[in-house]
Amino acid sequence: MTEESEQALQQRRNVPEPILDATCGGRSIWLPEQESRDDTLFIDKRELAAGEADSQQNVGYSIEPDEVQDFRDLPFADESFDLVVFDPPHAVRGDGMEQLKGAVTRKYGALHAETWQADLKAGFGELWRVLEPKGTLIFKFSDVSRPFSDVLELAPEPPLFGTRTRQTENHETRWFVFRKSEVSR
Repeated sequence: MTEESEQALQQRRNVPEPILDATCGGRSIWLPEQESRDDTLFIDKRELAAGEADSQQNVGYSIEPDEVQDFRDLPFADESFDLVVFDPPHAVRGDGMEQLKGAVTRKYGALHAETWQADLKAGFGELWRVLEPKGTLIFKFSDVSRPFSDVLELAPEPPLFGTRTRQTENHETRWFVFRKSEVSR
């Protein structure tokens, strides 16, 4: 281990919140009365003021995380959270987040076509690291760009269960629930 990576490990910090939303975006998965919670740390890789992602569908939409952080490399101590929410971008584009042109990708972001697997695998690994033993990870994904089977292979273990919510005939959005065992695998 290099001196730089050892220092980074020592600088990981504890947090008071037991819940982490690792890809909060505009907090659109949260019920309106739950969008601001003292027990939840909302993070995202980017910030967007109201108007930056606006379209007729997204009027007033903003991304205002408590902290700007990348879910693939978190500054938090091991086993910091008992619940983690992971709703990464579902679209896969050749340039990833560089040029988000459409209303949906401006709002939710996009994974890079060349690195999406490595990015999601790193994200799962990092979120698993900060999840307490017996903790729960909630994962939401749509098969709009990649099949669920390809994405779930990147997780540290199979989900316990999940939902199926058919939205259109072209794609489906599902929620998956993972529970970390007492001893990490």
